[in-house]
Amino acid sequence: MTLFTQQEKHVILFLVCTLTVGYGVKLYQGSHLYDDFKPVTLIEKETFEKKATLAYDISKREGLNSSTEKDYKPQTEIININTAEKKNLVKLPKIGIVTAERIIRFRDDYGPFKSLDDLLKVKGIGPKTLEKLKPQITL
Repeated sequence: MTLFTQQEKHVILFLVCTLTVGYGVKLYQGSHLYDDFKPVTLIEKETFEKKATLAYDISKREGLNSSTEKDYKPQTEIININTAEKKNLVKLPKIGIVTAERIIRFRDDYGPFKSLDDLLKVKGIGPKTLEKLKPQITL
């Protein structure tokens, strides 16, 4: 009396062989994973450290590392409000798309601005906003 038929024995043998070969292929590929890896030698490491230390010393001597994040001041672009397009006007503080369109519409209706204070006539620009704009705009 047998537990499996001849055909079932062949299927089980095929599955066991397939799993064994698959596992063998996986092991083989895993063993060749680091074939191109070349570790850094001590000489290369020491050379790199010397160059890095030398570059740091030179930059420190020349004062290149003296600036800090607090000292950083972004360069502001001066925008001519009589000729600027909407994309440039939006870059200004407190000026959104709608206010930029109002500036352009005012300019088209009444001509170029004669003074910076004429911006107060544009809806959405008050004295506080104008004070923030003055360093960044020109006529």
